[in-house]
Amino acid sequence: MKMTGTLARAAVALTALVAVATMFAGCGLLAERARHSNDSGGTIGVLSNGGDYDMAEAPRMEMAEGSYGGEADKDAALATSVSASGDTSGALDIMASAQAAENRKVIKTADLNVEVENITSAQKQVQDLVEAAGGFIADLEVQVYSETRTDATIVARVPSAKFREAYDAIKQLGDVKRDHVGGQDVTEEYMDLESRIANKLVQEKRLREMFAQAKTIEDLLAVERRLTEVRGEIESLQGRLHYLKDRVGFSTITITLYQLGEAPVEEPEGWKIGYHLKGAFNGLVGAIRGLVIALIYILISGAVVWIPLLLIVLWIRRVVRRRREQRQ
Repeated sequence: MKMTGTLARAAVALTALVAVATMFAGCGLLAERARHSNDSGGTIGVLSNGGDYDMAEAPRMEMAEGSYGGEADKDAALATSVSASGDTSGALDIMASAQAAENRKVIKTADLNVEVENITSAQKQVQDLVEAAGGFIADLEVQVYSETRTDATIVARVPSAKFREAYDAIKQLGDVKRDHVGGQDVTEEYMDLESRIANKLVQEKRLREMFAQAKTIEDLLAVERRLTEVRGEIESLQGRLHYLKDRVGFSTITITLYQLGEAPVEEPEGWKIGYHLKGAFNGLVGAIRGLVIALIYILISGAVVWIPLLLIVLWIRRVVRRRREQRQ
């Protein structure tokens, strides 16, 4: 009985050692997988009873306010989906590409020439489409060249998010004869302006502190002069940035609507006595009018010439008359 108790105690101790060893081995495996997941930027895998890995939700990437990154929720969802598929090495590259494409600052423009049947109705439809898209008409000009053609040029500004919708709707108004879409990427200039403005604001703050600490009149004038220069540079940069924001936020669509009419029927040429008499009379009146105008110019503008000549002629006649009298 004593031997049996000793064996029982030995079995219990051995079972306890095996349990402790198994626990430490499991903890080591989990720690190794957690370290590997943190190094690779992926999610942490937990071993389940079935041998598969239940993927834990990836941590959200918090973006600073005003930065050029995309929305944090979209990035976190993208990281989670990529990690769940097992491709953790390319998650950051995909996220960076998505952010870069989404946050491009592009000035969109379009130029359309559309032939319509009724230019007045088409013009009203364009205005309604632009207003429905949240835009406005920047310029409108109507020109009637002849009885055969009438043009209406409309410059519309629409939100960039509604650009494609408004552009496609305008193309449905008639027969498109010219279609041009352009885009100017100003992302680099946009970011450069924001960076320069931030630096200038810091410089302005330091100058204001120096202005408050200046001891002499010369120092005050020097700091004030430099502060004025920096403030002018900030306003110039902010004006350019505001212009880019406006051009990026609202796309420009230039629409030229034109309506073609029927050519007028020309009357056959014939001999019309009244027409020719009227033409001859108008010609005579024009000749008399030209002659009178010429005489007026000669009498007034030519006075500087003919008055001295007249005086010279009178003087010569007087001299000749005196000599003739002396001879007699």
